[in-house]
Parts: sequence; structure tokens; C-alpha cells
Amino acid sequence: MQQSVQAIGMAWFEEDDYEAFRSVLPDRNWHATFGEWEAAANKGFERLKHQGVRAIKAKARSADFVAWCRHTGRDVNTQALLDFANEAAYREIVGDH
Repeated sequence: MQQSVQAIGMAWFEEDDYEAFRSVLPDRNWHATFGEWEAAANKGFERLKHQGVRAIKAKARSADFVAWCRHTGRDVNTQALLDFANEAAYREIVGDH
């Protein structure tokens, strides 16, 4: 019997790509700077860990995300970004075995 592992992927941006992501998803509620986003993201990541959630930092590059949306037939939006991050988390879990 296989044990189920619950995890959540958090889209993890890189400083040099943050502004590009902001232009790709203009309707998303963004922090004004990468530094502000990073501080808030780290707090959220730690909060999830303390709640017992397996949170995974899913490295996200804007060009890769847009290509993934096109490949999967998805609209480029915040929900797709969540799915992109969760798919990356799943791949990391599967790779653990």
C-alpha cells in the first residue's frame, strides 16, 4: 500500500525575472519589489511548514511558465501559476522515490 504525501508548490521567483512575471500576470496582486515579495514568501513558506504542510519552492521563470501554459492549453493567469507550481511540487515528490 502506497502512502499519500500531501504537498503544496509555491511559485518561487528569481530577482532578475520578477518584473517580467509582473508583466505576464498584470492582474495578480504583486508586491512593489522583489525584496518585499521575497520577505513575504519566506514568511508564508515558514508558516506552512509550521502547520505541517510540505511546502516546496517551485522555481518559476516567466518564459517557462508561458510556454507551459501554451503547451497545456491553459490561459496565462494566476490559477495556471498555482497549477504550474503544484505540478513542479509533484515532480519533486515523485523524484524522491
